[in-house]
Amino acid sequence: MSRAVLLEQVRLALRSIRAQWLRTLLTITIIGTGIMALMSMITATEALRSSLIEQFVGLGAGTLQISQKQEGGAFGGRRLSNSNPIRFDEAMALKKQAKELAATAVSARGTMMGRLSRDGKETDPNVLVVGGDEGFIPMSGYDLVAGRNFTSEEVRGNAPLVILGGDVVSKLFSPSENPLDKDIRIRNRRYRIVGVLDQQGASFGMSQDNQAILPVGEIQARYSGSRTSYSVQIKSNDPEGIGALSEVVIGEMRAIRGDLPGMADSFRISRSDALIAQFNDSISSVTLAALFLGLITLLGSSIGLTNIMLVTVTERTREIGLRKALGASSKTIQTQFLVEVVIIGLLGGIFGVALGIGVGNVVAHYLEAPFALPWGWIIISLVLSGVVGLVSGYYPARRAALLDPIESLRHA
Repeated sequence: MSRAVLLEQVRLALRSIRAQWLRTLLTITIIGTGIMALMSMITATEALRSSLIEQFVGLGAGTLQISQKQEGGAFGGRRLSNSNPIRFDEAMALKKQAKELAATAVSARGTMMGRLSRDGKETDPNVLVVGGDEGFIPMSGYDLVAGRNFTSEEVRGNAPLVILGGDVVSKLFSPSENPLDKDIRIRNRRYRIVGVLDQQGASFGMSQDNQAILPVGEIQARYSGSRTSYSVQIKSNDPEGIGALSEVVIGEMRAIRGDLPGMADSFRISRSDALIAQFNDSISSVTLAALFLGLITLLGSSIGLTNIMLVTVTERTREIGLRKALGASSKTIQTQFLVEVVIIGLLGGIFGVALGIGVGNVVAHYLEAPFALPWGWIIISLVLSGVVGLVSGYYPARRAALLDPIESLRHA
């Protein structure tokens, strides 16, 4: 088929589409709904992937975390249970042993929720109060927008100091006030503000800026209980040697915890690279599920499109007979209908992609994940919409091409 003939077929197809704009709009909506279902799920998933990968990368390559071990599972009616907590002295002992090999940090995350107050102002009672040593801020990927970090002497001395997240500062201070060196109260104990964290955003819908960090020794001395568990983060200077470092750390921690030979580790050790790989596997599974559901929706759209095109062929029987009587071949008639349905499919794909990206990013915004524009999936979706149009329109187009011109002209 020459280029001139193809352009003429496109021109005729567009004229036919304009003449039946209401049916065309319905068809575009049907295809667009299928593409939207696929793209909204893919877009939200990709946004979540970008957000969490960024957070994992913030931990840095070659990072280990030793924390309390969870036993059991969430399936089959079994509930998660925790092993014996890692005590403060055990965490500090591991830090002492490991600091000769790598950078270390000790923390007590999720220690308690509390209400902070100052001069008649107070926060909600859901501020996360955590404990950290001098290595906790840099190791966790936090940045200070004002002030400074704790010193090792302040951590050892249980100094009454605090570093606040941005949300807490905005609730206790006006924009014109400098919070540094001001006092706030936590559970009736006074703490001096030495630093303010840069905005961190949210993870899984939970704000990372609604927290207060105290020296970890202060947490141990005043707020810890029998179930308080401490974590140790260790960052290797050589990311490629993380495996060897992991074996050394496991041996040291087993000795500190008194784990007997042959016994399983009484603690959990996590590697940042393994966490990223595990997360990518989980996201890939979600993406496959989204693709499957999207294809099922597109199958339904394809069936609807075929039915609409069959009705269109029936309504245009007389037109088809007239064109054949004027010399149009069966191939020309078939090509025109296929061009029409492919154009409609692409229009539906554009509509569905735009709507799907919008819906997906609304979900991403709710999860406080960044805006996502998955170009690869956009191209796939547009190609898929064209293919759906082509496949759905083939039988109606073939049927139109095989109509007898004399019988078609008799059609009312």
